[in-house]
Amino acid sequence: MNILGRAWTTFRQLKTWIQVLIVLVMISLFGAIGGNGTSSTATKTSSDQTSSPSSSPSNLPTPEKSQPMVSPAELKSAMAHMRITNDNVRNTRYYRDVTSPGYVNLNGFDIYAGGTKGSVPNLYLEIQYEGSDWLFIKSYFFNIDGETFEITPDYGTIKTDNDTNVWEWYNEPMTSENVDLIQKIIKSKKTVMRLNGSQYYKDVTITPTQKLALQHVLTVFQGLGGDLASV
Repeated sequence: MNILGRAWTTFRQLKTWIQVLIVLVMISLFGAIGGNGTSSTATKTSSDQTSSPSSSPSNLPTPEKSQPMVSPAELKSAMAHMRITNDNVRNTRYYRDVTSPGYVNLNGFDIYAGGTKGSVPNLYLEIQYEGSDWLFIKSYFFNIDGETFEITPDYGTIKTDNDTNVWEWYNEPMTSENVDLIQKIIKSKKTVMRLNGSQYYKDVTITPTQKLALQHVLTVFQGLGGDLASV
């Protein structure tokens, strides 16, 4: 205690600038000691993390490679059956099977894909009737191997026109229910579609050629980036 007392007395007798200098030197010494301790701790922590098995790249799971919906060969084969329509003014492109009707005044049941060029295509369902008598179609019934389904369009969706004969047609974007229906038709042994009018109706059997055309369009849709699950 006497030593500390004498040191304090001596310190107080020093000039002010010398006192300040001594304080700064002591602060620098304590700071250096504390900094070395922190650096050592940080180095040890980093070393521990590096040696941890959980952070080793070799132990991380390998991400699975996503598989395309259809192969390039399948897309190329389906494309060979397409009738492609380009509209450079609207910047659109549509893909229809070559067996599908080219005009609305022809009987037909088909789907097609397309939309803005360079974007993921959309899917559309097209049902057409042509005949000598008006049906004034209200809905479409399907008997697929004994299982029944129905499409009831909104009022005004089914268009009509006439010349020598009359024609009525439905052309709308597909829904998820439509996708399920089309896939069932493709796999079916027999599908009968009824064009159900206000007073009359007409039954049409979906042909193997039409089923194949439906599959061609689905393949093109998927090959161009479309996802049936997101329709």
